[in-house]
Amino acid sequence: MRRREFITLLGAAAWPLAAVAQQPKVWRIGVLGPVPPTPAALSAFRDGMRGRGYVEGQNVSIDVRWPQGTFEHDPSAVAELINSNVDVIVAQGTPTVIALRHATSTIPIVMVAVGDPVGFGFITSLARPGGNLTGLTNIAVELSAKLMELFAELVPGMKRVGLVHNPNNPAVTMALRETENAVRKLNMQVEVIDAQTSDEFERAFAQLRAKSADGVVLFGDQTVIENSRRIAELAQSARLPTAFQRRENVDAGGLLSYGPDLNNDFRQAAFYVDRILKGEKPAELPVMQPTKIELVINLKTAKALGITVPLIMQMTADEVVE
Repeated sequence: MRRREFITLLGAAAWPLAAVAQQPKVWRIGVLGPVPPTPAALSAFRDGMRGRGYVEGQNVSIDVRWPQGTFEHDPSAVAELINSNVDVIVAQGTPTVIALRHATSTIPIVMVAVGDPVGFGFITSLARPGGNLTGLTNIAVELSAKLMELFAELVPGMKRVGLVHNPNNPAVTMALRETENAVRKLNMQVEVIDAQTSDEFERAFAQLRAKSADGVVLFGDQTVIENSRRIAELAQSARLPTAFQRRENVDAGGLLSYGPDLNNDFRQAAFYVDRILKGEKPAELPVMQPTKIELVINLKTAKALGITVPLIMQMTADEVVE
């Protein structure tokens, strides 16, 4: 074989190897929650990733998972995600972080919508989290008193308030205690009912109506968002005003919400994922508190309930749904 022919043949054989070497790495991102994330939240995360140069099918894949029931009843949701060799996990909600902390201390975790991560022992401090966890805290507990003040202003004359609570979410339990204190300071009576499924929400509203509740507060738990339309239907049927910590519930027909913007939090999670993929450690990335707290009021629901929304509240609200 001539020397020129040999070099040509050698170059042709090496070309596939060079092509493989030039293929970009495909980063694997897991998104995990106790229930499916809302399409808007997932879209916000994908937008945040695209804005940082990550394109699904080219250099990143996003694997969304949740358990059938609770993490305790279905641990496979966590185990399968970890065994799929993800590079980073975006964890929505306090129960999700608890489940992941029991399963891994090495895979980086970016938390979203988690209340009081220092108090729960998830991180050492907001400034220097330590370990494999960072992300965003929603400070929903601290907002509970303000939510009740706004609710009482919107629905004057309330004497008995129902608080619907998911006992499997420790952050919701903390918010419940703060809200109970706020209700009592307003000289109202409290009715606490546990619920986290569609059937349980139906029973909760039936019980609260039977006990002559004047309004219902539902906390920022993922099950409340997942069942937002059903909850709105139940509230309208029982003619009970509702207050929430997430605007998704007001968009679905609830009366009022006051709390962080979940979609914005998911968009911000992409910032942390990007930093981690570029080599930074979760332990050294400060945890972010919400930059946007929204008051949202549904005027259509208020009208259906015979509630007049004060003009000052309409003017100060971040958004009015008509």
